Amino acid sequence: MTSAQRSAALPDTPTVAEAGPLKGFDASSWFGLLAPAGTPPDIVNRIQQEVAKSLNTPAIKEKLLAQGAIPGGNTPQQFSAFINAEHKKWAQVVKVSGAKVD
Repeated sequence: MTSAQRSAALPDTPTVAEAGPLKGFDASSWFGLLAPAGTPPDIVNRIQQEVAKSLNTPAIKEKLLAQGAIPGGNTPQQFSAFINAEHKKWAQVVKVSGAKVD
């Protein structure tokens, strides 16, 4: 498990951070919805509320957890902060790796 926490689908499988010397390791995948720049905040908030409500219905939540996914539903502000943190983290990884775009 490369995520920071164990998967509900494989609860006995330790994370990379638990299994070795890479404390704090987190290379998890995630999905999210984005809207075009300038979308009115009331529209963005309504979409977020409806999606969060759907993700937390028992049927959807059960299916996601069975696949090892963790249902989210954070606010637009929280998601923006998360995306910024991911960008910062992975930009450093790319820089250190020396990878170049051809």
